[in-house]
Amino acid sequence: MQKSLRILHFSDIHVNIQIRHMHWKKWFSKRAIGAINLLRGRASYFDDTEKKLAALVRFKEENDIDIVINTGDYTALGLRSELILARQLLDPFMTPPQNYITVPGNHDIYVHEGNSHYRFSEQFCSVLQNDLPEYCRGGHWPLIRLLGDNAAVIAIDSARPNPVPWKSSGEIPPEQLQALEEILKDERVKGRFLFVMTHYAPRLSNGEPDKKLHGLINADDFLETCKGIENGAILFGHIHKTYRLHVPGVKSELFCAGSATMQGHEGCWVYEMEGKKMQAKQIGWDGENYCFVE
Repeated sequence: MQKSLRILHFSDIHVNIQIRHMHWKKWFSKRAIGAINLLRGRASYFDDTEKKLAALVRFKEENDIDIVINTGDYTALGLRSELILARQLLDPFMTPPQNYITVPGNHDIYVHEGNSHYRFSEQFCSVLQNDLPEYCRGGHWPLIRLLGDNAAVIAIDSARPNPVPWKSSGEIPPEQLQALEEILKDERVKGRFLFVMTHYAPRLSNGEPDKKLHGLINADDFLETCKGIENGAILFGHIHKTYRLHVPGVKSELFCAGSATMQGHEGCWVYEMEGKKMQAKQIGWDGENYCFVE
C-alpha cells in the first residue's frame, strides 16, 4: 500500500533583528515606519519565534512530514541580516531541499534596494528548484514541483517592494498568470491534485477581498485563472489568521496559514494526500508544542 503524503504549510514568521543593530542608512526609507512599529510593540508579538520554530521542527519530525510549504514573510523589514537568520533557523526544514517550497512575502522584499528579489533568492536559492523551468516568467516563478504521480505544487510570486509607507499591496505579474493558465493545460500536470501557492490572500476569511492598500490587487484575475483547476487547493499567508473557505465558482478551497509565530495567532495546516484526495488538518500552539486542533 502506498504511503500517504503529508505536507506542512506555514507562513509569516517575521524574524527580526534588534533595531539598534540596523545600519543608520536603512532608516531613510519605508523601513523607518516599520522599525518604529516594532519599537512600539509589534516586535514583542514575535519574541518567541526561535522557540516556536524549534517546536515546529519537532512537530515535522514526529508527524512524518514529507513536504514543507512556506508562503513567505520570513522577515520584519527585509534586511539581509534578517534573511540570513531566517535561513539558519529554517535549515532543518530544508533537508532535502527539493522537499521545501516557498515564495517571498512583501516584508522579504520590503523596499526598492537594488534587486530586492535577489536578496531573497541569495539565501533560498537551494530550495528554488523548478521541475518545469520552461514556464518561468521572471526570476524563479512560476515554480512547479511535481510530487510523485498524484500531486504538484505551483508557486506564484505576488510580492513586490512597496516604498510608500501606507501601501503594502501585492500583484501577480500578468505574465505569471498567463503561465499558470498554460501550466494547467500541460499533460504533465493535468489530472494531479494541484496546490497553487502565493503570499497574498485572494480573499479574507469572510469571503471579501482585502483592502486595496493591503491586498492582492488582481485577486479576481487570479481566482478566475484558478477556475481551471479541477482538483486542488489555493494556499497563502499575509493575513495573520488561520482559516479556510470556499469561493463561489472556484472548485479549489482556499487555505490561509496565518502566522506560525505571532503570539496569540499561531497556526499552520497539514495536508494529507491519499492518492489524489486531500484532507486538511489545522495545527496550533499550546505554549510549548504545536499540535493538531480538535
